[in-house]
Order: sequence, then structure tokens, then C-alpha cells
Amino acid sequence: MYAATFFNYYRIGRFIFALALLIGFQIAGLPYAIPSLRNILVIYIFIVLLRLVVATEKINYFDFLLDIVFVSAMVHISFGIYSYLTFIYLFPIFFSSVLIKTKKIFLFPLIAVILYGAVYYHYGILFQREGMLTVSLHFLAFSLIALAGDNLKTRLEQQEQYITRLEEEKIKMQGFERLYRVSADLAHELRNPLASISAAVQFLNEGKTDREFIDMLIIETNRLTSLVNDFLLLSRPADAPKEDVDLSAMLKMLVTDQRSDKKITLTAEADAVITANRTIMEIAVNNIIKNAVEASQTTVKVALGRNAREIDIDIEDDGPGINEDVRDKIFEPFFTTKQNGTGLGLAIAYRIITSFGGHIYVAASQLGGAKFTIAFTAKKT
Repeated sequence: MYAATFFNYYRIGRFIFALALLIGFQIAGLPYAIPSLRNILVIYIFIVLLRLVVATEKINYFDFLLDIVFVSAMVHISFGIYSYLTFIYLFPIFFSSVLIKTKKIFLFPLIAVILYGAVYYHYGILFQREGMLTVSLHFLAFSLIALAGDNLKTRLEQQEQYITRLEEEKIKMQGFERLYRVSADLAHELRNPLASISAAVQFLNEGKTDREFIDMLIIETNRLTSLVNDFLLLSRPADAPKEDVDLSAMLKMLVTDQRSDKKITLTAEADAVITANRTIMEIAVNNIIKNAVEASQTTVKVALGRNAREIDIDIEDDGPGINEDVRDKIFEPFFTTKQNGTGLGLAIAYRIITSFGGHIYVAASQLGGAKFTIAFTAKKT
């Protein structure tokens, strides 16, 4: 991750540096004294700009080699006049040692000192005492900066691994925290019907056979069965077999089956098909429609639309809406604002829809209530 970022900074930085160097030389009047120096800079800037525009972020050894050759050309042209230009060698050497494999960190210091030694050889002073000392000291400096870059690379890799481990631990802990919370909520939901069943059984055991106790057993047993079934559906919706589901036909059936005095309108485009399990998808969408019907005052609108990329189902009502401070919680298991709600309806809908590759969003509706949007990627026809 850091390598691509570093390399991108390097490509941008060297272009800015070369441009600034050209402007600085121009202000100092050096191009008039050494025209070839300006020509080399212009050619280099053009190549660097080209690499910046058309090249990908993939690390390429050519870039470091280009920079070292460029510096060597500048040193050769200005030899004996601007000796400080050799410090520019340090930039490609340092960045190459940060970005390439450890075994190859001395590759570019070696290339740089060979080219630098070739400049001394060209001028006939390589084998003189001062020439040998200068080239040797430069090789030492190049090697040290390469080692420094490699050390930085090692630290960055360790830091990146440490951050990755922290993120993994954070995700794991969030999963445990969510599991603990859901387990506690489930235990709470189970405790009440179990207490009622226990009381009814105790009365029956004492010989009291009032119909009220039998009805209590039936109601609470059905409540437990429904809760367990919902929880199983919440945990494993994606295991069901998949098929082509015609959303238009499904919505017409779900809207027709709603037993309510509220006005429910449906606008559905044809040819809106997804791959999912029809039965489970009906449960998910019906939970949202049912939720909208219960929250609405008079009107619920259901709309199915599609474009080349996406299929959307919009379900909105004219009820009180959902406060912004709880919108990020409504899909959590057992979270409910209803007095007698279990808090599993929207959680099940979210789990089912996302398990089949869809997304669900909630926002304010123009009707004044809430608007749920279910989005699926459109199948290619």
C-alpha cells in the first residue's frame, strides 16, 4: 500500500524538482553559459511529464535508471564547475531502496558510481589519487543512503503489518461485541414468553385447567417458534437455492396481500429480474412494506424502476419518519421503536438483501415519512 503512494509522490516530486531546477538555472543565466545543460533538462522534463501522465502507479526500474542517467549527464556537462549536482544522485537511490526488494538495494548505487566513475574516466582523472578518493566516497555515500532507505522500508512494512493486525482485531472485537449484544437481546426476548409458559404450566400442574392458561401456552409457544424461525432466517439466508426472481410480479403479489385500510400504490416496470431465492426475498421485501404500512397514516408508495446498471425498489410512507440519530441502528437485530416489536423485521430484510448482493438505504420521504430503497445490480440481457 505504501509503495504505490511513495512511488506516486516520487514521480510528482521529481517533475517539480526538475522544473524548479530549470527555472533556477534560467534565472542564474546558466543555459547561456552551458546550452547543453538546458537541453538535457528540457528533454528530461518532457520524459518525466510523459511518465507522469501515461504511466501507471506500478513501480518500474526504468524511472530510477532514467534519473541516474540524467544526473550523470548533468555532472558530465558541468564537470569541474557545479560539483554540488552530484547530491541529486541521492534522491533516486534513496527512493529505489525504499521501493524495490532488499536484495537489489545496491543495484542503483552501483550503477550510479559506475556512471560517475565513467565521467572521471572521460576526463582522464579517475586513476588519480583525488579521483579515486572522490568516487570511493560517493559510493560509500550512495550505499549508506540505500541502507537508510531499506531500513525505512522495513519499518514501514512492520508498521503496515501492525496496522493491519489492529484493524483485524478491531473487526473481530466488533463482531464479538455484536454477538454479545444480540445474544443478550435474544435472551431477553426469550425470557418473557418462557416465564409465561412456566407460570401456565405451574397452574396446570396444580389442577387449574382454565382456558386462559391453555391460550397463554399456545400464544407464547407460537411467539417462541416465530422468534426462533426469525433468528434462523437472520443467520443463514444465503444457503437457500437461487433462481430468477421477477420483482415486478413479486411486488404485485405482496402489495395485493396487504390487509390494511391504508392506500398502497404500486408503480412497477417490467423486466426487472434478479438472482435470489424467491421465498426468502418475499419475506425481506414484505417486512419493509409491512413496516411502512404500520408506520403510515394514510399512504404507502411502492415503486420499481431500473436502468442499464441498477434495479431499485422504493418503499415510502407518510408516517412520522425515522429520526436521523437512529437511522444507523434500525437494521440491527432487536432494535425497535415499537412497543410490541421484536426488532428482527428490518434486520432480517437487511441480512437477506445484502446476502443476495443487494443494498438497502433509508432516507426521508417526500411524503413526510421514511423511504427505503433496495438496490440490485441489473442483470445483463
